[in-house]
Amino acid sequence: MVAKHISLGVILAALLAFGAAKNALAEETVLKVSGDVDSDAPISFSDADLAALPTITFETGTIWSEGIKTFSGPSLGSVLEAAGAGPGELRLVAANDYKVSLPKNVIEDQYPIIANRINGKPFGIRDKGPLWVVFPYDSKPAFQSELIYAYSIWQLTEIEILKE
Repeated sequence: MVAKHISLGVILAALLAFGAAKNALAEETVLKVSGDVDSDAPISFSDADLAALPTITFETGTIWSEGIKTFSGPSLGSVLEAAGAGPGELRLVAANDYKVSLPKNVIEDQYPIIANRINGKPFGIRDKGPLWVVFPYDSKPAFQSELIYAYSIWQLTEIEILKE
């Protein structure tokens, strides 16, 4: 009976550790917004912070993946609003230090989104995550241009708001 009790204790401890690790990931910074924002320091967003913003969901294909996928996450505009971003152009930075400038006039209410879910699930670095700037490419030809594709940065880690 003691062996069963120890095994149950080990299983319980493992489950508690898994739960704590999962909660830690939800609180870990996945996106930093810096530059012309409402704070002297960069503003950090965890996955939970992003999930607390209004979520936009759409289906679209991409030139980087196979088939139609369901992308969801907050709009880039809502993240900028939450950070108190100034009116300047954006510099988007990826985990591999890829950078792209994005003018504010590209941003609409519903797009692009900062996708943090594909087909309803979080996705990792190997799948272009955990954050990917996504437009509804299939919704109109204007979203199927080299410029829009260049703005569609994956493995997004930072947004810098440049001063005008």
